[in-house]
Amino acid sequence: MDGIFFYWLSWMGWIVTTFLMPKTLRRWKVAAIILISILLSGMNMHMAQFSCSYTALFLVGVACVYASGYSRFQQLYYVIVCGIIIIAYAGFCLLELYDPVWIFIDRKWILTGLILYICFMVIKDAEKRFAALILGVVGGDFLYAVVIRDIASYEVGSLRTLDVLATAVGAMFIWEMLVYFSAYLDLYVLKSHRQKQSTYK
Repeated sequence: MDGIFFYWLSWMGWIVTTFLMPKTLRRWKVAAIILISILLSGMNMHMAQFSCSYTALFLVGVACVYASGYSRFQQLYYVIVCGIIIIAYAGFCLLELYDPVWIFIDRKWILTGLILYICFMVIKDAEKRFAALILGVVGGDFLYAVVIRDIASYEVGSLRTLDVLATAVGAMFIWEMLVYFSAYLDLYVLKSHRQKQSTYK
């Protein structure tokens, strides 16, 4: 069922954000973004030959506002990275359309792995990865819709696409938590080692 991963992971993200994150302005912003994304997921905007979900438009707006705080050089690099993700996403969707026999694994997991690989290879900052991922996936979905507009109607940012986006964001969040706990564990082990050395002296 399309959308199950999006709703499930979104509600999990909202619970983690609301009850486990420190009470800061950032917490309220993240919680509000998640809730608004869930609320808008059932509504679409129709324009010319295209149909687009309000959730996709909202997330793109949030990512653009976040990216507006970068320097000019960072914004140029950001555009290049998003372009790479857009082409990779649209290219995979076209391969799936024209030669589906090659797709023997669920598209959601292949797209998630492909997008995460690109993000981790070219972006070091975690928050920038999240923003680039959103712009890349929605942009790739729009490019795919443009290419096939004469063949079939296509909804940009559908629940199927939001499943991919939510899975990628969830995997990225889990990775960042593992990095954080690994750094914390290293610091704890180093501290214990120093305490033992001071005791022996």
